Amino acid sequence: MTMAFDQIDREKIRDLAIRKAVEGLVRASTWGQSYLITMPLVYPSGSAVGVKVTPERGSYLVSDFGMGFREAEGFEAQRSFGAHAGRLKDRFGVDYEDHEIKILANERQISSAIRRVACASHRSATKAFNALPEMDGDEIGLLIYERLRKLFGDAHQVMGKTKVAGASSIDWSFAAEVKYQGRQILFDAVVPHRSSVVSAKSKFSDIRRLGPSVHPIAVVDNIERMGKWLPLISQEAEVIEGGVSEDVLRRVVAEAA
Repeated sequence: MTMAFDQIDREKIRDLAIRKAVEGLVRASTWGQSYLITMPLVYPSGSAVGVKVTPERGSYLVSDFGMGFREAEGFEAQRSFGAHAGRLKDRFGVDYEDHEIKILANERQISSAIRRVACASHRSATKAFNALPEMDGDEIGLLIYERLRKLFGDAHQVMGKTKVAGASSIDWSFAAEVKYQGRQILFDAVVPHRSSVVSAKSKFSDIRRLGPSVHPIAVVDNIERMGKWLPLISQEAEVIEGGVSEDVLRRVVAEAA
């Protein structure tokens, strides 16, 4: 059965909440002679994918202006980003040069070019991020799961190695989950390394956007050893050490609920 849909302008959307959401999906601003288009795509760090469109003598240069490369550079995967961008060139019909994904388009091709550049940049950064080696946080994660199971296993549902979809619909892995008084309390290990911190920050940020019923907790081996990375993690999640006392662990779960 084929369903027919009538396309309407944003102004004709009667539901104000839906209209506001639709209007916020794509935003445009000026930058000198160029236009910056914010797309409804999110890099692994949580920042939005942006595309720059610059009129050039009858044509338009559409570029991610190096945002994808800088995203990968933030978690030390810039070489991987370049490799993925090079392999995706033909698939998306774009060029990759001087750390920028770009394409020259005519007036009729602008919309398609914006989508292709945004998708290529997002896909390259995501592939580079996913190719990062897992940090040695498995032992910390296993320890906290065993402790939670011992403390709360009889009275509450405790699961290990669980996956939860964030607000972006991305499935994130967690070392342990406790369901307590109608809330999900999610624990995951973080170690003092850029890759681990960037991954955890993205994960916790996305999970927090689900609302107050989900509470993320970062588990570290030693808070002091986290150094400069601690503020980044503590912005998005409560931080505890894996070796905290049972009383502290009970309090953390109780306060999260």
